[in-house]
Amino acid sequence: MAPAVALAAAAAALVVDHDTVGTLSRLCADCAEVAGATTVGILLAGPMGQLEVMAASSHKAEELDLYELQAGQGPCIDAYHSGASVSCSSAQQVITRWPAFGAHAAAAGVQAVEACPLRWRGLAIGAINVFFTSPGSLVEEERQVVQAFADIATVAVIQINQPVARELADVTRGALATRAVIEQAKGVVAAQTGLSTAAAFDRLLVMSDDSGTPLEPLAREIIDTAIRHK
Repeated sequence: MAPAVALAAAAAALVVDHDTVGTLSRLCADCAEVAGATTVGILLAGPMGQLEVMAASSHKAEELDLYELQAGQGPCIDAYHSGASVSCSSAQQVITRWPAFGAHAAAAGVQAVEACPLRWRGLAIGAINVFFTSPGSLVEEERQVVQAFADIATVAVIQINQPVARELADVTRGALATRAVIEQAKGVVAAQTGLSTAAAFDRLLVMSDDSGTPLEPLAREIIDTAIRHK
């Protein structure tokens, strides 16, 4: 997919009714395809400034992001706190910069990373993680494209409301609440089908695409149906 096409599709999703997690999950998948990455994830800051997993292109990205949060170190964390992009072009660089996270990432096949902040009016509200299984670094134009995906993700979270700084915590809190719904539905699908949580997440994305139902309403429907049949 050409970068212009992917960015146009991501922007177009914002001018119609959309669910934040579904939109961001597809944005992650498109970013991965355009950047030639293995997987992409987005971390969002909660009310107290703590980062949480918001969306991902795959379960592998979720696992890497969660380990980064557990380790308390990694590219997304640095991009969020610095408000600037962060990159490492080899597994050794990743390990040297973030020993605990780097060792885990390298074991998972990560050979290079790129992270860009989600910025709103000078304030960082999260960051996007781009993981590669081949060493190398992005050229400046490619890095700008990743930042453009991060900027669109920011607008998806803010949802065009343009809140003042003190309201950002409420906006991100609401966005993260939708993520919790997806996690619950993923657990229901896994329990009902015997699939792993990774495969259950992929199943949810396929069900959303096949039915034309946004991810969040689909997840709520799955949860409600499971409760009714208890």
